[in-house]
Amino acid sequence: MINIENLWKQYGPQQILEDAELFIGPYDRVGLVGPNGTGKTTLLRLIAGIETPDRGAVRIDAHKTVDMLSQESQCRLGVTVREEMMSAFREAEDAQRAIEMLSARLSSNGDGGLDADSFEAREALRQLSQAQTALEMEETHTMQARIGRVLHGLGFGDDALDRLTDEYSGGWQMRIAMAKLLLREPDLLMLDEPTNHLDAKAVKWLQEYLDEYPASVLIISHEPKFLDAVCTRIVELDERKLHDYTGNYANFQRVKHQQRESQLAAYERQQRELERQQEFINRFGAKNTKATQVKSREKMLDKMEKIEAPKGPARAIAFQFPPVQPSAQEALRLRGVSKTYGDKVVLLGVDMRVNRGDRVALLGPNGAGKSTLLRILADVEAPSEGLREEGRNVQIGYFAQHQAEALEPERTVLQEVLHGLESQPEGQARGLLGRLLLRGDEVYKPIKVLSGGERSRVALAKFLMKPANILLLDEPTNHLDVASRAVLQEALQGYEGTLVVASHDRPFVNAVAKEAYTLEDGVLIEQREPLVAHKGKKKK
Repeated sequence: MINIENLWKQYGPQQILEDAELFIGPYDRVGLVGPNGTGKTTLLRLIAGIETPDRGAVRIDAHKTVDMLSQESQCRLGVTVREEMMSAFREAEDAQRAIEMLSARLSSNGDGGLDADSFEAREALRQLSQAQTALEMEETHTMQARIGRVLHGLGFGDDALDRLTDEYSGGWQMRIAMAKLLLREPDLLMLDEPTNHLDAKAVKWLQEYLDEYPASVLIISHEPKFLDAVCTRIVELDERKLHDYTGNYANFQRVKHQQRESQLAAYERQQRELERQQEFINRFGAKNTKATQVKSREKMLDKMEKIEAPKGPARAIAFQFPPVQPSAQEALRLRGVSKTYGDKVVLLGVDMRVNRGDRVALLGPNGAGKSTLLRILADVEAPSEGLREEGRNVQIGYFAQHQAEALEPERTVLQEVLHGLESQPEGQARGLLGRLLLRGDEVYKPIKVLSGGERSRVALAKFLMKPANILLLDEPTNHLDVASRAVLQEALQGYEGTLVVASHDRPFVNAVAKEAYTLEDGVLIEQREPLVAHKGKKKK
């Protein structure tokens, strides 16, 4: 169905793809993996026709459709959710407009009307029949049920259809865009990090939906469990080439490990043989009686195809938080805080005390108010009712869920990290960027050419340049690959300040937090352990 042949793509001096090849057949479930910045999103854009290759071709069977969900929102603003969902059925809309136009012409007796016996009337009847057949093929009688199923599966309430898309946060707008794409049902559905803005319930629904999806799926994801549940093939983008593996992500890891071990054993055997032969040449090279044997062995070594040493693990980001003076014992306090947006109540009478050294996780589904609570704690947003109190010597570091999207696209990486700082510690910034794998001339790249993962690391570097004794983190692992996530987790475990983090990544939460609060219907509820599901008690 989709055939990628000898694909090459380059941005300036950076070669992204080199002689890459891939075939995707009907009903394939393919996971595309590799470190951030290797070109995975670029490959999807090439398949979708958004970008063009330097060499090679992407061949798509005739009458097959391809569409993708990118990491940037594709949701129209200024329309209702219903209008946005209905725009997914473009063929049905076209057929309905044709039916209305042709019916008006055929029924009109005045100007513009058609003589029933004329050729034009017969042609209009034929076109009307075709349009009615096309509309029936779109299964319009099930359209509303399909829309409802997808929206509810992604976590939208019954009132969503008549609300404007502008009323939703960036994460929910991404869900609207995903719902529209799922309703379109392209022959190749491509999803770039689809779980980044989904809670556990929505992720589970998406897994089940994709299992039943009536066409092919290509997914970029750094979530091993999601890939294991959805994919039957893994394609790795490594060293500018595509490597195909049968099975899910766990099988891919197992095969990769076996291949590395096998290559390592073969490399070590060859090195021992090379040393043995070289020792013979060094020992007897000056003896005439051994000259023939020495020459023979030298020729053998020259002709021997050398086995490369297997690569070590991919470079991981590494950083530590700068030291700061401790805050007061009671760092932050919320008293009777409520937050409303119009008629919508997000927080209701929240009392919360954050003491120095606390390590708190905020849990709950998307839309429960976790981001709003963090913004109020960070003093980025004011409560509708109640008080926010801040202790002495509090230095807050706030990392928003969509921080990477707020970067200035025309600035370079280094300019963006230094922007807004009173001093301009370029050496410190370059050192931090280097630990985040943005090294050398990469710091002079404009933000607009970076991948989603690279932008997330720039946002993280910018965040870390400001010392803080309280960290407020909203989904900090979004867009980070597995290795980067592990290093962030390790750094947070060593952080000596106060931490409040909202995340759907339960293993991450369990590793960095000591206590948890769940938001339910705007009310903050304390839990004794972050990952134990029980009702707990209301926070006093």
